[in-house]
Amino acid sequence: MNKLTLRGEKLQAAQPIALEGAYVSLEPDSTLEDTLQPGRDLLRKLHEAPSFQKLRAITGLPDHSTLDVTDAGEFIANNSGKRLSYAAVLKLAPDLKEDFSVLVEMAKRTGGRLSLSDSIELGQWLKFHGYTIPKTVGESRKLTNFMKMKPPVSPSTGNYWELIRTQGNAVTLAAAQRAQFRKLIATYLKGDSLLEHLSDSVLGGRSAPVMRSEAEETLIKLVSSPIGSSWAQAFVRDLDWYGANAGQTQTTESLQMIMLTSLLLDLHPDIGEQEPRNHIAGFNLYAVEFIEKTFAQVQTEFESHLNKYHRVSKKNVALAAHLLLAQAAPEFLVRDLPSTLLLGTPQWVEFCRVVAVLEIMAPGSTRLMTYEEVQRWQRLDSVHESQKTLDALAAVDPLLDWALFNKLLQPDEISKTPEQSLEKAVAAYARPAKTLAKTAEILSRPLPSRKSISLEILKHVAQGCTYLEEEVMTQKRNRPLEDAYSDVLMSPVELHMSNDLATGDWDRKKGESIYKTFPFMSSNLISPDGEFHRRFNSDYVTHTKALHQHVKAALSSLPLPARRRLLKGQLTLFIVRPTVAKLQDRTPIKANPLATTIDAILQAKYRTETESHVDIEQATGRYGVIIGSQFENTFTCYELFTLHGGCRENTELAAFIQRENLVHATARSDKSKHSLPAKVHQIPTNIECYTHGVPPGLVNNSRGIIERIAVLSTPPLSPDAETQGYYQSFYSNEFDALANLVLKHRPIATYDELVRECWGQTRLEAIRAKRNKDLDTFLNFVVPFKSCIEDLTSDDLNRQLDGVAACTLEAAMTVLLMIGAVAQVATIAARSMTNITKASAIAKAGLGLFSNLLNPLDGATDLLVQGSKLLHKGLNKSLAVLENTVSELRRLSGAKPYHQLAGTLDSDVIRLGTWRPVQTSQDVFQVWGIRRGDDWYAVNRLGQPWGAKLDDLQFKFGLPALNWRKIMPKGYTHGYLKKALPVAKGKLDEALFLLADAESNSDIRRVFSCMFGTDSDEAIQHVQKRLREMRKDLDSFSLANIAFKKTKVPAVAALNVPEYKAWKKAVIDNKIDKNSVNQFIDIYPDHLDHFYRSNKYDESRVADVLIHEMSHGAPGTLDLYYGAPLDHALYNAAPLVDLARNPRMADPSFINPYPKAQKKAPTHLDRFVSVRASLPPLVREHPALYNADSYEVAVSLIHQLKSDPPGFSINMATIERALKTTDAGEFIGRLEVSLGKTLD
Repeated sequence: MNKLTLRGEKLQAAQPIALEGAYVSLEPDSTLEDTLQPGRDLLRKLHEAPSFQKLRAITGLPDHSTLDVTDAGEFIANNSGKRLSYAAVLKLAPDLKEDFSVLVEMAKRTGGRLSLSDSIELGQWLKFHGYTIPKTVGESRKLTNFMKMKPPVSPSTGNYWELIRTQGNAVTLAAAQRAQFRKLIATYLKGDSLLEHLSDSVLGGRSAPVMRSEAEETLIKLVSSPIGSSWAQAFVRDLDWYGANAGQTQTTESLQMIMLTSLLLDLHPDIGEQEPRNHIAGFNLYAVEFIEKTFAQVQTEFESHLNKYHRVSKKNVALAAHLLLAQAAPEFLVRDLPSTLLLGTPQWVEFCRVVAVLEIMAPGSTRLMTYEEVQRWQRLDSVHESQKTLDALAAVDPLLDWALFNKLLQPDEISKTPEQSLEKAVAAYARPAKTLAKTAEILSRPLPSRKSISLEILKHVAQGCTYLEEEVMTQKRNRPLEDAYSDVLMSPVELHMSNDLATGDWDRKKGESIYKTFPFMSSNLISPDGEFHRRFNSDYVTHTKALHQHVKAALSSLPLPARRRLLKGQLTLFIVRPTVAKLQDRTPIKANPLATTIDAILQAKYRTETESHVDIEQATGRYGVIIGSQFENTFTCYELFTLHGGCRENTELAAFIQRENLVHATARSDKSKHSLPAKVHQIPTNIECYTHGVPPGLVNNSRGIIERIAVLSTPPLSPDAETQGYYQSFYSNEFDALANLVLKHRPIATYDELVRECWGQTRLEAIRAKRNKDLDTFLNFVVPFKSCIEDLTSDDLNRQLDGVAACTLEAAMTVLLMIGAVAQVATIAARSMTNITKASAIAKAGLGLFSNLLNPLDGATDLLVQGSKLLHKGLNKSLAVLENTVSELRRLSGAKPYHQLAGTLDSDVIRLGTWRPVQTSQDVFQVWGIRRGDDWYAVNRLGQPWGAKLDDLQFKFGLPALNWRKIMPKGYTHGYLKKALPVAKGKLDEALFLLADAESNSDIRRVFSCMFGTDSDEAIQHVQKRLREMRKDLDSFSLANIAFKKTKVPAVAALNVPEYKAWKKAVIDNKIDKNSVNQFIDIYPDHLDHFYRSNKYDESRVADVLIHEMSHGAPGTLDLYYGAPLDHALYNAAPLVDLARNPRMADPSFINPYPKAQKKAPTHLDRFVSVRASLPPLVREHPALYNADSYEVAVSLIHQLKSDPPGFSINMATIERALKTTDAGEFIGRLEVSLGKTLD
């Protein structure tokens, strides 16, 4: 972050930023270092390969240099910079093709480069971690702002619902368990409410209702009280959960969660079940009738529902609502919500989206946050791929709910066609933003002027003329006498505007005649007058419609109650103006000077000020009107600012107008030229908002005159008509009449004014009109106050005040400048729809993701959005795209997802396995479990055990903390399997060679005694025969017999027996068809890659996997028990050694601490029982001779006799010591051996 900041110091936001040459250290055990390890290992081995040494000699690369591999397919010597292309490598060392291809692919997936260096480029670090690479200083600052942002933090109680409904691979209460829990509560309380009972017991005689602001603190007080803890412990005891037995200590947080869960389950029978969309406890939080209500208003309705139907007293209803909303609709619980945040509006959509993202990152965090804190997250731009993904998905539900609110969708539509429903919602949501953008574009488009049309004509008839707008023309013929001694210079354009160019009287003062240069100009010149009127009238219609839309947008954006008053009330329009009273000029008396003097003396003190109606019209504000509404015996006032496209209620103004009885005042007559001055008042608004276009809100009082100008005779809607939401209001015609009335009586510019301005006047026309003043129109107008409008829309109050001073529209401003101002404000209004544009763009990105989520992913069932929200449903144990995204964002935010939590504990304590809630269930889940003693339990997000024992939690291998499928190309797994195959053959060859001399080798018999329970000659011959069959199979086996697959079962490989038998028959019959190869071994790259890495990239351990699977073939072994990989490339052989010395473990009913190897019914133990009678007596007596893992470990130990004698000695000493120190009736439990190349 510091490197990014330093690179952008003293530079402007738009300037490019270069990251080249910026390096960061590769931290040990970091995610990037872990991810690069496989590639770095492969690169290191490639450097050591003989063919690479030969390549180095041929190409002249220094012996001491190491080579980096880039995603562009190049070797780069890290000290000389010399490059070798992919083609050159293949030509000089073709046997390196596969490894080099894998390295290039891995470079692509890890940020662009693989190196043995301990530092990497900053750009690669950013790319690997999913950050958008900044190209400008501004983008860099956005990135650093995101990195600096304090991450959301979950409270210890999360969102209260963790045990009922949660994310990731955590165990939750099944339906039967919830029913059992409810039954227990009912037994204790005889049907009374647990919340009421706990509240009365803990809070004593409190009668005052708990306030919403107290709910969080009060709930914690209830569940953490001694009484609450006693209840929780009683539930644990009677449900036989973790904590019921001696030595099982429960944390305070765990007991609190159990108590919160009990309160939730007791509140409503549907808690934990699937309810209709947006429903909780039978109440629809986002019912259509709640559109444009505040969160507080809806929560009041919800609390009334709970009080009326669900045994919740008024005293405790805020507690019940708080508990229920925390997971179902956490947006209700954000603190300090403004009253202007209304349901069903764009601001609400964006707010709900951000809350959803924060809750996914840190459940329960938003109820501890204020609205302003949530807004800070909303203002952050997406700078990370995971953030973009989650943003997109989080926008889906708010947009669908927005469409429901605005009656654009029905709930059954979403259930039946969710993808099409989302497309429809996104298109509708983006429509207002597009409409306003189009309005802004039309208003910013200049109206046709006589000059622009004249220029267009001349460019056509005098193509290539470079002086059309330069003053180079002088009058050479028919010059008027009064101009005889003056030389007026004009441009060709100005002359054509006044139709003087066609006369031929004017020509260039110097240089070749324009008529000679362009001989066909005169004959093709057409007057601009007719074309001007045609185009102006056409554009004026479009312009007027856009201005009408501009006004409608302001009216429809009012709150629902305000729109109701304007649509159903009796409406009166008022204008605002200053006084223009003055002593009017008198017509002089036609008499002698003495009479005139006497008249002036006698009349001076009797003259009074009057207001000229011409002055009144010029002074009246044209940038806004006041709309008064009389509705339901109440008079309200709204200020409509047509320039700024805003409308607001002003209660003080309503009181003033009523007090002065202006509603019933007589409208000014236009018949007389003068009238007595109107009364000037101190009015509760800023007059300059109407007269000078100053933005409202900065000054609230001024002196001025308010006059009634018109009434709307018939309200747009009848009193009993339904008032629509803002969206429908904007696109209906209900505000058409009011908008038309406003623009008719107080347009920003009239048709005549616009025509006059666009017609313009040239200097020649002014001279002819004998005008002696400078031209006061702007033909090529530019709005000079763009910057001041930007000042006024800034968040900086000082900048706003500066803008007011610089941005006052003086009365002398021309009409076209006024129209240009509206265009600028309309553009800003369109930009103010950022929330709509941003959310709709985000949702469009989510469409593709949403489409994918509707299809099975990794074997998950179809996701149907029927009642549940996408993120709540989608993160339920199956959807990899969501799970990976959330895990990554939590990592960025500092939260510990289960994967990272597992990494901080012993892998034998917390592990990911497969679990079936009940034996009869068809559903198998991948869940996290935590070990306590010999039992496994569910683990909460704090790493604490809870709940009932997980009796059927199955696992063999610890699943990877990294998503290897995303990182590793398919060729990577293929590459080390190719190298492991000859190693497997070599291990079997070595074992067979040593077994042939077993009589004189006591170490062989030691291995047999420990791993098979017998060292008899018969056992050695039995194993010899099986190994010989496996070795013979490997002669015909190739990687073509392997299928690479995905799985949720925690296994690295599996042998398909029917496919194996078909392959074996083809081998025996010598009928192997190259075009239809039997793939009888399934390899699961995700898990095998992790296994390979955890064993320090040792191909001999992968060879052990192949030996294990081949033992299922000709020898026909089963998986009775597995050993287990441990950290640091160690292996727990205890289950295998105990099986060898205790044959009773082959009985499925025999109780022992080791998980059964197979989760399916019947298990391999059951299968062994079914075939046991047909097996040789030796195998019946020693079941380890029928266990695949026992063969794998035995072969590996025998191979160590030659490959690693010290390692063999240490392993055998460890095993024999464990056997010696463990009584016959006990189990070893944990026995660490090393089966790899070395012990380090």
